[in-house]
Amino acid sequence: MVTAAIVISLVAGILIILGNIYATIGGIGMILGVVSGIVVLISAIMLKIRPGEGTRGLRVCCRMWGTAILVFSIVSLFGGSVDGFIGAILGIVGGALALIVKV
Repeated sequence: MVTAAIVISLVAGILIILGNIYATIGGIGMILGVVSGIVVLISAIMLKIRPGEGTRGLRVCCRMWGTAILVFSIVSLFGGSVDGFIGAILGIVGGALALIVKV
């Protein structure tokens, strides 16, 4: 289940970033969406490369990065682009999957 959360969150981060960059080129994009997409992308990568934070284990790590993915996916909804919206929905799903991991 962690792998699904990672893949979905990576796709979400990429869609949020690309959608908001495309909207920025069109003149209507917001920097908030791009920054949120970058944080979602970094959080998904950290979920992959830091599966167990020290002695606390996988559950705590997934909760921390899953929360970051979930929060910044919701924040990215204010970016205003269609691809960013699809990415935000995927990010919410990916963050929720990371939060419900059972070890």
